[in-house]
Amino acid sequence: MVKDAPLLEETTTTVTAYGATRAVLLACVAGIGPLIFGYTLGFTSPAQLSMEVSHSGNVWKDTSLGSDGQIQSAQAAIFGSLVNLGAIIGAVLAGPIANGAGRRLAIACSAMPWAAAFLWMFFAHGFLELFISRILSGIAVGIASMCVPLFISETAPTSIRGALGAINQLAVTLGIFLVYLMGDILEQKQTTTLKCGATGELDQCCLANQCSKIVGFECNTSEWCEASLIDWRSLAVIGAGLSAALLVAVLTVLPETPTHLMNIGKPIEATRVLRRLRNSEEEVISELRSLEAACMTCTSSTSEATEGDGGVLSGFVADETGSGQPQMPHKQGGMRGLFKRGARTQFGIGCMMMLVQQLSGINAVIFYSSDILLQGGIQNANAGGLLVMGVQVGATAVSVLLMERAGRRLLLLVSTCGMAVAAAALAYFFLNHHQPAWLALASLILYIISFSLGLGPIPWLVMGELFPAHIRATAASVATMLNWSLSFLVTLTFEKIAESLTPPGVFFLFSGICASGFAFVALCVPETRGKSFEEVEALFR
Repeated sequence: MVKDAPLLEETTTTVTAYGATRAVLLACVAGIGPLIFGYTLGFTSPAQLSMEVSHSGNVWKDTSLGSDGQIQSAQAAIFGSLVNLGAIIGAVLAGPIANGAGRRLAIACSAMPWAAAFLWMFFAHGFLELFISRILSGIAVGIASMCVPLFISETAPTSIRGALGAINQLAVTLGIFLVYLMGDILEQKQTTTLKCGATGELDQCCLANQCSKIVGFECNTSEWCEASLIDWRSLAVIGAGLSAALLVAVLTVLPETPTHLMNIGKPIEATRVLRRLRNSEEEVISELRSLEAACMTCTSSTSEATEGDGGVLSGFVADETGSGQPQMPHKQGGMRGLFKRGARTQFGIGCMMMLVQQLSGINAVIFYSSDILLQGGIQNANAGGLLVMGVQVGATAVSVLLMERAGRRLLLLVSTCGMAVAAAALAYFFLNHHQPAWLALASLILYIISFSLGLGPIPWLVMGELFPAHIRATAASVATMLNWSLSFLVTLTFEKIAESLTPPGVFFLFSGICASGFAFVALCVPETRGKSFEEVEALFR
Protein backbone atom coordinates (compact mmCIF):
# COMPACT_ATOMS: atom_id res chain seq x y z
CA MET A 1 0.00 0.00 0.00
CA VAL A 2 1.00 3.55 -0.62
CA LYS A 3 2.07 5.46 2.49
CA ASP A 4 0.69 8.95 2.98
CA ALA A 5 3.28 10.91 4.99
CA PRO A 6 1.11 13.98 5.79
CA LEU A 7 -1.58 11.77 7.24
CA LEU A 8 0.95 9.85 9.31
CA GLU A 9 2.23 13.00 10.90
CA GLU A 10 -1.26 13.77 12.14
CA THR A 11 -1.38 10.54 14.17
CA THR A 12 1.67 11.28 16.28
CA THR A 13 -0.36 12.50 19.30
CA THR A 14 1.36 11.07 22.38
CA VAL A 15 -0.40 8.64 24.71
CA THR A 16 0.00 9.70 28.35
CA ALA A 17 -0.78 8.20 31.76
CA TYR A 18 -3.54 10.78 32.21
CA GLY A 19 -5.72 9.71 29.29
CA ALA A 20 -8.40 8.05 31.43
CA THR A 21 -8.49 11.10 33.69
CA ARG A 22 -9.26 13.23 30.64
CA ALA A 23 -12.10 10.84 29.76
CA VAL A 24 -13.55 11.28 33.26
CA LEU A 25 -13.36 15.07 32.95
CA LEU A 26 -15.07 14.96 29.54
CA ALA A 27 -17.88 12.82 30.99
CA CYS A 28 -18.35 15.42 33.75
CA VAL A 29 -18.45 18.27 31.20
CA ALA A 30 -20.97 16.39 29.07
CA GLY A 31 -22.88 15.78 32.31
CA ILE A 32 -23.91 19.46 32.32
CA GLY A 33 -26.49 18.35 29.72
CA PRO A 34 -28.30 15.82 31.94
CA LEU A 35 -27.91 18.27 34.86
CA ILE A 36 -30.08 20.77 32.92
CA PHE A 37 -32.31 17.86 31.88
CA GLY A 38 -33.00 17.16 35.58
CA TYR A 39 -33.37 20.89 36.31
CA THR A 40 -36.00 21.09 33.56
CA LEU A 41 -37.95 18.08 34.85
CA GLY A 42 -37.91 19.37 38.42
CA PHE A 43 -38.69 23.00 37.54
CA THR A 44 -42.45 22.79 38.01
CA SER A 45 -42.33 21.36 41.55
CA PRO A 46 -40.97 24.49 43.31
CA ALA A 47 -42.35 26.91 40.70
CA GLN A 48 -45.93 25.72 40.25
CA LEU A 49 -47.59 27.24 43.33
CA SER A 50 -45.98 30.60 42.65
CA MET A 51 -47.11 30.47 39.02
CA GLU A 52 -50.65 29.76 40.26
CA VAL A 53 -51.20 32.22 43.13
CA SER A 54 -48.31 34.68 43.53
CA HIS A 55 -49.67 38.22 43.38
CA SER A 56 -46.68 39.36 41.31
CA GLY A 57 -45.91 36.18 39.38
CA ASN A 58 -49.13 34.26 38.70
CA VAL A 59 -49.58 33.31 35.07
CA TRP A 60 -52.24 30.60 35.17
CA LYS A 61 -55.57 32.40 34.80
CA ASP A 62 -57.74 29.31 35.37
CA THR A 63 -56.52 28.73 38.94
CA SER A 64 -59.26 27.80 41.40
CA LEU A 65 -59.61 26.54 44.96
CA GLY A 66 -61.41 23.25 45.45
CA SER A 67 -63.67 22.43 48.38
CA ASP A 68 -60.90 20.21 49.75
CA GLY A 69 -58.56 23.20 50.00
CA GLN A 70 -56.44 22.09 47.02
CA ILE A 71 -55.35 24.73 44.51
CA GLN A 72 -56.10 23.55 40.98
CA SER A 73 -55.11 24.67 37.48
CA ALA A 74 -55.54 22.74 34.25
CA GLN A 75 -53.02 25.04 32.55
CA ALA A 76 -50.39 24.20 35.20
CA ALA A 77 -50.98 20.46 34.69
CA ILE A 78 -50.59 20.83 30.91
CA PHE A 79 -47.42 22.91 31.36
CA GLY A 80 -45.88 20.20 33.53
CA SER A 81 -46.55 17.41 31.02
CA LEU A 82 -45.44 19.27 27.89
CA VAL A 83 -41.77 18.48 28.51
CA ASN A 84 -42.52 14.83 27.68
CA LEU A 85 -44.12 15.82 24.37
CA GLY A 86 -41.16 18.02 23.49
CA ALA A 87 -38.74 15.25 24.46
CA ILE A 88 -40.40 12.88 21.98
CA ILE A 89 -39.75 15.42 19.22
CA GLY A 90 -36.18 15.92 20.44
CA ALA A 91 -35.52 12.18 20.45
CA VAL A 92 -36.70 11.92 16.83
CA LEU A 93 -34.37 14.77 15.83
CA ALA A 94 -31.43 13.47 17.87
CA GLY A 95 -30.62 10.46 15.65
CA PRO A 96 -30.18 12.37 12.36
CA ILE A 97 -28.29 15.18 14.13
CA ALA A 98 -25.92 12.75 15.89
CA ASN A 99 -25.32 10.83 12.66
CA GLY A 100 -24.86 13.93 10.52
CA ALA A 101 -23.24 16.58 12.70
CA GLY A 102 -21.74 14.22 15.26
CA ARG A 103 -22.33 13.57 18.96
CA ARG A 104 -20.47 16.71 20.06
CA LEU A 105 -22.50 19.16 17.98
CA ALA A 106 -25.71 17.30 18.80
CA ILE A 107 -25.12 18.07 22.49
CA ALA A 108 -24.43 21.68 21.54
CA CYS A 109 -27.73 21.71 19.63
CA SER A 110 -29.56 20.84 22.85
CA ALA A 111 -28.07 23.86 24.64
CA MET A 112 -29.58 26.37 22.20
CA PRO A 113 -33.29 25.50 22.62
CA TRP A 114 -32.71 25.21 26.38
CA ALA A 115 -31.30 28.74 26.59
CA ALA A 116 -34.07 30.08 24.35
CA ALA A 117 -36.74 28.26 26.38
CA PHE A 118 -35.61 29.54 29.77
CA LEU A 119 -35.17 33.11 28.52
CA TRP A 120 -38.59 33.02 26.88
CA MET A 121 -40.01 31.65 30.13
CA PHE A 122 -38.46 34.54 32.06
CA PHE A 123 -40.22 37.14 29.88
CA ALA A 124 -43.47 35.17 29.43
CA HIS A 125 -46.79 36.46 30.78
CA GLY A 126 -49.30 34.11 29.20
CA PHE A 127 -50.09 30.46 28.67
CA LEU A 128 -49.15 30.36 24.96
CA GLU A 129 -45.67 31.76 25.58
CA LEU A 130 -45.05 29.32 28.42
CA PHE A 131 -46.52 26.49 26.34
CA ILE A 132 -44.00 27.12 23.55
CA SER A 133 -41.07 27.56 25.94
CA ARG A 134 -41.87 24.27 27.71
CA ILE A 135 -42.04 22.43 24.38
CA LEU A 136 -38.65 23.92 23.44
CA SER A 137 -37.08 22.82 26.71
CA GLY A 138 -38.54 19.35 26.14
CA ILE A 139 -36.93 19.17 22.69
CA ALA A 140 -33.58 19.95 24.34
CA VAL A 141 -34.22 17.23 26.93
CA GLY A 142 -34.95 14.68 24.19
CA ILE A 143 -31.73 15.50 22.30
CA ALA A 144 -29.52 15.51 25.40
CA SER A 145 -31.04 12.35 26.94
CA MET A 146 -30.01 10.44 23.81
CA CYS A 147 -26.72 12.12 22.84
CA VAL A 148 -24.97 12.47 26.21
CA PRO A 149 -25.07 8.73 27.12
CA LEU A 150 -23.89 8.00 23.58
CA PHE A 151 -21.00 10.47 23.85
CA ILE A 152 -19.88 9.11 27.22
CA SER A 153 -20.01 5.45 26.16
CA GLU A 154 -18.02 6.18 22.97
CA THR A 155 -15.28 8.17 24.70
CA ALA A 156 -14.95 6.19 27.97
CA PRO A 157 -12.23 3.52 28.41
CA THR A 158 -13.71 0.02 28.58
CA SER A 159 -12.54 -0.49 32.17
CA ILE A 160 -14.58 2.46 33.51
CA ARG A 161 -17.29 2.80 30.86
CA GLY A 162 -20.03 1.69 33.25
CA ALA A 163 -19.04 4.10 36.00
CA LEU A 164 -18.79 7.03 33.59
CA GLY A 165 -22.08 6.03 31.96
CA ALA A 166 -23.80 6.20 35.35
CA ILE A 167 -22.67 9.85 35.63
CA ASN A 168 -25.48 10.64 33.19
CA GLN A 169 -28.21 9.58 35.63
CA LEU A 170 -26.31 11.06 38.58
CA ALA A 171 -26.30 14.43 36.80
CA VAL A 172 -30.07 14.16 36.17
CA THR A 173 -30.74 13.59 39.88
CA LEU A 174 -28.36 16.42 40.80
CA GLY A 175 -30.27 18.72 38.44
CA ILE A 176 -33.59 17.90 40.12
CA PHE A 177 -31.97 18.31 43.54
CA LEU A 178 -30.52 21.67 42.45
CA VAL A 179 -33.87 23.10 41.38
CA TYR A 180 -35.46 21.95 44.66
CA LEU A 181 -32.56 23.49 46.60
CA MET A 182 -32.79 26.78 44.69
CA GLY A 183 -36.53 26.78 45.33
CA ASP A 184 -35.84 26.42 49.05
CA ILE A 185 -33.21 29.20 49.00
CA LEU A 186 -35.34 31.62 46.96
CA GLU A 187 -38.49 30.99 49.00
CA GLN A 188 -39.95 34.00 50.85
CA LYS A 189 -43.28 35.25 52.18
CA GLN A 190 -45.38 36.73 49.39
CA THR A 191 -48.90 38.07 49.03
CA THR A 192 -51.10 35.77 46.97
CA THR A 193 -54.16 36.32 44.77
CA LEU A 194 -56.21 34.52 47.40
CA LYS A 195 -58.24 36.52 49.93
CA CYS A 196 -58.61 35.39 53.50
CA GLY A 197 -62.16 34.16 52.92
CA ALA A 198 -61.67 32.70 49.48
CA THR A 199 -63.55 29.66 48.23
CA GLY A 200 -64.09 28.54 44.67
CA GLU A 201 -62.55 31.19 42.40
CA LEU A 202 -59.52 32.86 43.93
CA ASP A 203 -60.87 36.41 43.71
CA GLN A 204 -64.05 35.66 45.67
CA CYS A 205 -64.45 36.27 49.39
CA CYS A 206 -67.32 34.49 51.09
CA LEU A 207 -66.11 33.20 54.45
CA ALA A 208 -63.80 34.71 57.03
CA ASN A 209 -60.29 33.52 57.85
CA GLN A 210 -60.13 30.51 55.55
CA CYS A 211 -56.40 30.80 54.68
CA SER A 212 -55.42 28.49 57.51
CA LYS A 213 -57.35 25.67 55.85
CA ILE A 214 -54.80 25.70 53.02
CA VAL A 215 -51.49 24.15 54.05
CA GLY A 216 -48.79 26.83 54.37
CA PHE A 217 -51.15 29.85 53.98
CA GLU A 218 -52.04 32.54 56.51
CA CYS A 219 -53.82 35.91 56.57
CA ASN A 220 -51.89 39.18 56.57
CA THR A 221 -53.02 42.59 57.80
CA SER A 222 -54.63 43.52 54.49
CA GLU A 223 -56.78 40.36 54.48
CA TRP A 224 -54.87 38.73 51.63
CA CYS A 225 -53.48 35.25 52.11
CA GLU A 226 -49.71 35.00 52.39
CA ALA A 227 -47.56 31.98 51.62
CA SER A 228 -43.90 31.06 51.25
CA LEU A 229 -43.38 31.24 47.49
CA ILE A 230 -40.42 31.52 45.18
CA ASP A 231 -39.62 33.89 42.35
CA TRP A 232 -40.00 31.33 39.57
CA ARG A 233 -38.52 33.73 37.01
CA SER A 234 -35.23 33.60 38.92
CA LEU A 235 -35.27 29.82 38.48
CA ALA A 236 -35.67 30.38 34.73
CA VAL A 237 -32.65 32.72 34.66
CA ILE A 238 -30.52 30.08 36.41
CA GLY A 239 -31.64 27.54 33.78
CA ALA A 240 -30.63 29.91 30.98
CA GLY A 241 -27.22 30.40 32.61
CA LEU A 242 -26.64 26.64 32.85
CA SER A 243 -27.60 26.28 29.17
CA ALA A 244 -25.09 28.93 28.13
CA ALA A 245 -22.41 27.17 30.20
CA LEU A 246 -23.19 23.89 28.41
CA LEU A 247 -22.87 25.48 24.97
CA VAL A 248 -19.52 27.09 25.81
CA ALA A 249 -18.17 23.90 27.43
CA VAL A 250 -19.18 21.69 24.50
CA LEU A 251 -17.68 23.95 21.86
CA THR A 252 -14.41 24.55 23.73
CA VAL A 253 -13.75 21.27 25.57
CA LEU A 254 -15.48 18.24 24.06
CA PRO A 255 -13.94 16.38 21.07
CA GLU A 256 -15.91 14.29 18.60
CA THR A 257 -16.18 10.60 19.52
CA PRO A 258 -13.85 8.07 17.86
CA THR A 259 -16.83 5.95 16.78
CA HIS A 260 -18.43 8.78 14.82
CA LEU A 261 -15.09 9.78 13.30
CA MET A 262 -14.53 6.22 12.09
CA ASN A 263 -18.08 5.98 10.76
CA ILE A 264 -17.55 9.08 8.59
CA GLY A 265 -14.14 7.90 7.37
CA LYS A 266 -11.82 9.99 9.55
CA PRO A 267 -9.52 7.42 11.20
CA ILE A 268 -6.67 9.90 11.70
CA GLU A 269 -8.87 12.11 13.89
CA ALA A 270 -10.24 9.04 15.68
CA THR A 271 -6.70 7.87 16.47
CA ARG A 272 -5.77 11.31 17.75
CA VAL A 273 -8.80 11.44 20.08
CA LEU A 274 -8.17 7.93 21.42
CA ARG A 275 -4.53 8.72 22.19
CA ARG A 276 -5.67 11.64 24.31
CA LEU A 277 -8.19 9.52 26.21
CA ARG A 278 -6.30 6.27 26.83
CA ASN A 279 -3.38 5.40 29.10
CA SER A 280 -1.46 3.11 26.74
CA GLU A 281 -0.79 2.48 23.06
CA GLU A 282 -2.14 -1.06 23.52
CA GLU A 283 -5.56 0.32 24.49
CA VAL A 284 -5.54 2.58 21.44
CA ILE A 285 -4.64 -0.28 19.10
CA SER A 286 -7.25 -2.58 20.61
CA GLU A 287 -10.06 -0.04 20.35
CA LEU A 288 -9.13 1.03 16.83
CA ARG A 289 -9.27 -2.57 15.69
CA SER A 290 -12.65 -2.91 17.38
CA LEU A 291 -13.89 0.24 15.67
CA GLU A 292 -12.49 -0.98 12.35
CA ALA A 293 -14.58 -4.12 12.59
CA ALA A 294 -17.70 -2.18 13.55
CA CYS A 295 -17.42 0.96 11.42
CA MET A 296 -19.97 1.52 8.71
CA THR A 297 -17.67 3.22 6.18
CA CYS A 298 -13.86 3.26 6.00
CA THR A 299 -11.66 4.92 3.39
CA SER A 300 -8.29 4.00 1.96
CA SER A 301 -6.66 6.60 4.19
CA THR A 302 -7.69 4.48 7.16
CA SER A 303 -5.54 1.53 6.20
CA GLU A 304 -2.68 3.54 4.76
CA ALA A 305 -2.29 5.94 7.65
CA THR A 306 -2.74 3.48 10.45
CA GLU A 307 -0.68 0.69 8.94
CA GLY A 308 2.14 3.13 8.44
CA ASP A 309 1.78 4.15 12.04
CA GLY A 310 2.82 0.80 13.45
CA GLY A 311 0.03 -1.32 12.05
CA VAL A 312 -2.61 0.03 14.43
CA LEU A 313 -5.36 -1.06 12.07
CA SER A 314 -5.10 -4.15 9.97
CA GLY A 315 -7.39 -6.18 7.80
CA PHE A 316 -7.70 -3.74 4.93
CA VAL A 317 -6.80 -5.21 1.57
CA ALA A 318 -6.41 -3.24 -1.63
CA ASP A 319 -8.98 -4.20 -4.19
CA GLU A 320 -8.08 -5.90 -7.47
CA THR A 321 -7.99 -2.65 -9.37
CA GLY A 322 -5.26 -1.34 -7.09
CA SER A 323 -7.38 1.62 -6.01
CA GLY A 324 -6.49 1.02 -2.37
CA GLN A 325 -10.12 0.94 -1.23
CA PRO A 326 -10.64 -1.50 1.66
CA GLN A 327 -12.68 -4.60 1.10
CA MET A 328 -15.16 -4.50 3.96
CA PRO A 329 -18.76 -5.70 4.06
CA HIS A 330 -21.07 -2.71 4.25
CA LYS A 331 -23.25 -2.80 7.37
CA GLN A 332 -26.68 -1.34 6.77
CA GLY A 333 -27.53 1.59 9.00
CA GLY A 334 -30.75 3.59 9.30
CA MET A 335 -34.13 2.24 10.39
CA ARG A 336 -33.82 -0.93 8.30
CA GLY A 337 -30.54 -1.75 9.98
CA LEU A 338 -32.31 -1.99 13.36
CA PHE A 339 -34.04 -5.18 12.32
CA LYS A 340 -31.14 -6.91 10.58
CA ARG A 341 -29.43 -9.93 12.11
CA GLY A 342 -26.70 -8.82 14.49
CA ALA A 343 -28.67 -5.74 15.58
CA ARG A 344 -32.31 -6.61 16.24
CA THR A 345 -31.70 -8.55 19.46
CA GLN A 346 -29.67 -5.73 21.03
CA PHE A 347 -32.25 -3.20 19.84
CA GLY A 348 -35.04 -5.26 21.38
CA ILE A 349 -33.24 -5.54 24.73
CA GLY A 350 -32.57 -1.79 24.81
CA CYS A 351 -36.23 -0.99 24.09
CA MET A 352 -37.46 -3.49 26.68
CA MET A 353 -35.23 -1.88 29.32
CA MET A 354 -36.79 1.51 28.52
CA LEU A 355 -40.26 -0.08 28.73
CA VAL A 356 -39.61 -1.61 32.16
CA GLN A 357 -38.05 1.65 33.43
CA GLN A 358 -41.08 3.76 32.56
CA LEU A 359 -43.74 1.20 33.59
CA SER A 360 -42.02 0.27 36.85
CA GLY A 361 -43.97 2.84 38.85
CA ILE A 362 -41.41 5.58 39.46
CA ASN A 363 -43.96 8.22 38.44
CA ALA A 364 -46.54 6.73 40.82
CA VAL A 365 -44.10 6.75 43.71
CA ILE A 366 -43.23 10.41 43.06
CA PHE A 367 -46.97 11.20 42.69
CA TYR A 368 -47.78 9.68 46.10
CA SER A 369 -44.54 10.77 47.80
CA SER A 370 -46.16 13.83 49.47
CA ASP A 371 -48.85 11.62 51.03
CA ILE A 372 -46.25 9.05 52.09
CA LEU A 373 -43.95 11.71 53.58
CA LEU A 374 -46.91 13.30 55.37
CA GLN A 375 -47.57 9.95 57.03
CA GLY A 376 -43.90 9.94 58.05
CA GLY A 377 -44.27 13.37 59.71
CA ILE A 378 -42.80 15.57 56.95
CA GLN A 379 -45.39 18.25 56.08
CA ASN A 380 -43.31 20.75 54.11
CA ALA A 381 -43.58 19.75 50.45
CA ASN A 382 -40.28 21.33 49.42
CA ALA A 383 -38.43 19.77 52.35
CA GLY A 384 -39.96 16.43 51.40
CA GLY A 385 -38.85 16.88 47.81
CA LEU A 386 -35.32 17.66 48.97
CA LEU A 387 -35.32 14.49 51.12
CA VAL A 388 -36.48 12.30 48.25
CA MET A 389 -33.97 13.78 45.82
CA GLY A 390 -31.18 13.63 48.41
CA VAL A 391 -31.76 9.89 48.78
CA GLN A 392 -31.84 9.48 44.99
CA VAL A 393 -28.61 11.45 44.49
CA GLY A 394 -26.84 9.40 47.18
CA ALA A 395 -28.04 6.06 45.78
CA THR A 396 -27.11 7.03 42.22
CA ALA A 397 -23.64 8.08 43.39
CA VAL A 398 -23.26 4.62 44.94
CA SER A 399 -24.28 3.06 41.61
CA VAL A 400 -21.40 4.94 39.94
CA LEU A 401 -18.99 3.26 42.37
CA LEU A 402 -20.59 -0.19 41.99
CA MET A 403 -21.08 -0.27 38.23
CA GLU A 404 -17.65 -1.76 37.45
CA ARG A 405 -17.49 -3.86 40.61
CA ALA A 406 -20.90 -5.50 40.67
CA GLY A 407 -21.72 -5.28 36.96
CA ARG A 408 -24.82 -4.10 35.11
CA ARG A 409 -26.72 -7.37 35.25
CA LEU A 410 -26.44 -7.90 39.03
CA LEU A 411 -27.39 -4.28 39.76
CA LEU A 412 -30.44 -4.61 37.49
CA LEU A 413 -31.52 -7.79 39.28
CA VAL A 414 -31.09 -6.21 42.72
CA SER A 415 -32.87 -3.07 41.50
CA THR A 416 -35.96 -4.75 40.04
CA CYS A 417 -36.24 -7.12 43.01
CA GLY A 418 -36.03 -4.27 45.54
CA MET A 419 -38.58 -2.21 43.60
CA ALA A 420 -41.01 -5.16 43.41
CA VAL A 421 -40.80 -5.64 47.20
CA ALA A 422 -41.13 -1.90 47.91
CA ALA A 423 -44.13 -1.49 45.57
CA ALA A 424 -45.88 -4.48 47.18
CA ALA A 425 -45.22 -2.99 50.64
CA LEU A 426 -46.71 0.34 49.53
CA ALA A 427 -49.78 -1.51 48.21
CA TYR A 428 -50.18 -3.14 51.63
CA PHE A 429 -49.77 0.26 53.33
CA PHE A 430 -52.64 1.79 51.33
CA LEU A 431 -54.70 -1.39 51.69
CA ASN A 432 -54.24 -1.32 55.48
CA HIS A 433 -55.67 2.22 55.87
CA HIS A 434 -52.29 3.97 55.78
CA GLN A 435 -50.82 1.86 58.55
CA PRO A 436 -48.13 1.44 59.78
CA ALA A 437 -46.64 4.86 59.04
CA TRP A 438 -43.03 3.63 59.20
CA LEU A 439 -43.72 1.10 56.43
CA ALA A 440 -44.65 3.88 54.00
CA LEU A 441 -41.45 5.82 54.62
CA ALA A 442 -39.25 2.71 54.57
CA SER A 443 -40.87 1.47 51.34
CA LEU A 444 -40.47 4.86 49.66
CA ILE A 445 -36.76 4.98 50.54
CA LEU A 446 -36.22 1.34 49.48
CA TYR A 447 -37.96 1.97 46.16
CA ILE A 448 -35.94 5.10 45.36
CA ILE A 449 -32.64 3.47 46.36
CA SER A 450 -33.43 0.36 44.28
CA PHE A 451 -34.42 2.42 41.23
CA SER A 452 -31.32 4.60 41.51
CA LEU A 453 -28.95 1.64 41.78
CA GLY A 454 -30.02 -0.05 38.57
CA LEU A 455 -33.18 0.67 36.61
CA GLY A 456 -32.56 4.44 36.67
CA PRO A 457 -29.05 4.64 35.16
CA ILE A 458 -28.48 1.31 33.40
CA PRO A 459 -31.04 1.45 30.53
CA TRP A 460 -29.32 4.66 29.36
CA LEU A 461 -25.90 3.05 29.81
CA VAL A 462 -26.61 -0.20 27.94
CA MET A 463 -28.11 1.85 25.11
CA GLY A 464 -24.56 2.95 24.30
CA GLU A 465 -23.00 -0.45 24.99
CA LEU A 466 -25.35 -2.94 23.31
CA PHE A 467 -26.21 -1.16 20.07
CA PRO A 468 -23.65 -1.83 17.27
CA ALA A 469 -21.75 1.21 16.02
CA HIS A 470 -23.34 1.33 12.55
CA ILE A 471 -26.88 1.73 13.99
CA ARG A 472 -26.06 3.11 17.44
CA ALA A 473 -27.34 6.67 16.96
CA THR A 474 -30.51 5.56 15.16
CA ALA A 475 -31.27 2.82 17.70
CA ALA A 476 -30.59 5.16 20.61
CA SER A 477 -32.90 7.75 19.04
CA VAL A 478 -35.77 5.25 18.71
CA ALA A 479 -35.23 3.86 22.23
CA THR A 480 -35.19 7.39 23.67
CA MET A 481 -38.35 8.27 21.75
CA LEU A 482 -40.01 5.14 23.19
CA ASN A 483 -38.94 6.14 26.71
CA TRP A 484 -40.42 9.63 26.46
CA SER A 485 -43.56 8.41 24.69
CA LEU A 486 -44.21 6.02 27.56
CA SER A 487 -43.47 8.76 30.08
CA PHE A 488 -46.01 11.02 28.35
CA LEU A 489 -48.66 8.28 28.26
CA VAL A 490 -48.11 7.36 31.92
CA THR A 491 -48.34 11.03 32.95
CA LEU A 492 -51.49 11.48 30.85
CA THR A 493 -53.33 8.38 32.07
CA PHE A 494 -51.99 7.74 35.57
CA GLU A 495 -54.70 9.53 37.56
CA LYS A 496 -57.48 7.71 35.68
CA ILE A 497 -55.71 4.37 36.18
CA ALA A 498 -55.27 5.16 39.89
CA GLU A 499 -58.98 5.96 40.20
CA SER A 500 -59.93 2.70 38.49
CA LEU A 501 -57.51 0.40 40.31
CA THR A 502 -57.23 2.36 43.61
CA PRO A 503 -53.76 3.00 45.10
CA PRO A 504 -53.30 -0.59 46.39
CA GLY A 505 -54.16 -1.97 42.95
CA VAL A 506 -51.79 0.44 41.22
CA PHE A 507 -48.84 -0.54 43.42
CA PHE A 508 -49.57 -4.27 43.11
CA LEU A 509 -49.56 -3.75 39.32
CA PHE A 510 -46.20 -2.01 39.48
CA SER A 511 -44.84 -4.72 41.74
CA GLY A 512 -45.80 -7.29 39.11
CA ILE A 513 -44.14 -5.24 36.34
CA CYS A 514 -40.93 -5.01 38.37
CA ALA A 515 -41.01 -8.77 38.98
CA SER A 516 -41.45 -9.30 35.22
CA GLY A 517 -38.49 -6.98 34.67
CA PHE A 518 -36.43 -9.13 37.03
CA ALA A 519 -37.29 -12.21 34.95
CA PHE A 520 -36.46 -10.44 31.69
CA VAL A 521 -33.05 -9.34 32.96
CA ALA A 522 -32.29 -12.82 34.32
CA LEU A 523 -33.17 -14.48 31.00
CA CYS A 524 -32.19 -11.96 28.32
CA VAL A 525 -29.76 -9.26 29.43
CA PRO A 526 -26.05 -10.18 29.15
CA GLU A 527 -23.25 -8.75 31.28
CA THR A 528 -21.26 -6.09 29.43
CA ARG A 529 -18.84 -5.12 32.21
CA GLY A 530 -15.24 -4.98 31.03
CA LYS A 531 -16.11 -5.90 27.44
CA SER A 532 -15.09 -3.87 24.40
CA PHE A 533 -17.75 -2.94 21.85
CA GLU A 534 -16.47 -5.72 19.59
CA GLU A 535 -16.77 -8.27 22.40
CA VAL A 536 -20.30 -7.08 23.21
CA GLU A 537 -21.30 -7.39 19.56
CA ALA A 538 -19.80 -10.91 19.46
CA LEU A 539 -22.24 -11.99 22.21
CA PHE A 540 -25.09 -11.74 19.71
CA ARG A 541 -23.54 -13.43 16.68
